Amino acid sequence: MIAQVTDQRQKQRFFNACRDKLCFAAQMPLSLELFGKSQPGRFFEGPTLAVELSGRTAWVAGHGNPDELASFLSFCGSQAVVLDEAEGPPPTGWTRAKTHTVFGLMPGRQLPLPSADETLWASLTLDEEPPAFPIAEFLFPDSPARRDDFYSELCTKRSRGRAFVWALRTRERKLACTVGAYAIANGQAYMACGETEESLRGRGVGGRIIVQMANALSARGYQPVFLCSPERVHFYRSLGFEKLGEYARYEK
Repeated sequence: MIAQVTDQRQKQRFFNACRDKLCFAAQMPLSLELFGKSQPGRFFEGPTLAVELSGRTAWVAGHGNPDELASFLSFCGSQAVVLDEAEGPPPTGWTRAKTHTVFGLMPGRQLPLPSADETLWASLTLDEEPPAFPIAEFLFPDSPARRDDFYSELCTKRSRGRAFVWALRTRERKLACTVGAYAIANGQAYMACGETEESLRGRGVGGRIIVQMANALSARGYQPVFLCSPERVHFYRSLGFEKLGEYARYEK
């Protein structure tokens, strides 16, 4: 039976379901650790299952009964779920929408910096501790709700050393590009939200800062990992990242 995480036994089962799972092992236990008390309706578990609700999307680690999972997610209002098909079946009646490729870098390994427009690169300054709110505005300019949620969670994680964010700034100090490791736990560093200002895209600066951050995390002993949509697979392969697995996105 899928139930809300309310006691230590349920918390441990949630952690067990996430253990050693790429991306999930960083994201989900950290979220429960930091936000389980303030947002209890976000975390659920079964005997071999962990579920985190994030807006209309559910993240599922482990495996459970597909009929029960379908009913539970529908009751919660979820419209999509990300899971490992090799680990457990999808919710009954849901449709497979896309494949997310898991890319990463083994701890201690370093990738060569990719080519970029060197004139543009030289004009930009790396900021390793940019303020959180401008980053949130840069990433979610048209969604105040997502911006505010992102800002709040980022502040909490950074204050505990569980997230790093980098940005490239122009000479006018405007944000040109950003990338972050937004969940650092259990030996993994989950990278996400790589974004470049539209007028500067296609000139290599985004790929270079992504590789720089991954190399820095790897040098500290973490395994950088991230999820990639089908249209971006070629890009990350070209940067030298290794395919580590696949997760599926199902939609109702």
